[in-house]
Amino acid sequence: MFGFTKRHEQDWRLTRLEENDKTMFEKFDRIEDSLRAQEKIYDKLDRNFEELKRDKVEDEKNKEKNAKNIRDIKMWILGLIGTIFSTIVIALLRTVFGI
Repeated sequence: MFGFTKRHEQDWRLTRLEENDKTMFEKFDRIEDSLRAQEKIYDKLDRNFEELKRDKVEDEKNKEKNAKNIRDIKMWILGLIGTIFSTIVIALLRTVFGI
């Protein structure tokens, strides 16, 4: 009778170990699937970050270019105002002194 319980206990332990193995392999498969999905997400994020970096560099270049254009326009306006102002001053001097 004791041999029967030992054998039954061994069979029960073996089936339990086999079930544990099955569940572990299923968990490993799920972990592998989630890792693959995570790698895909990281690849997408890397591409998005690269695009953002490129956009940032382009924006900086455009800002520098726009700042240069604004400086050029300011100088052109100052030159135009200076020319008009000097012409008015010369015209006033001519009228005052009668030249």
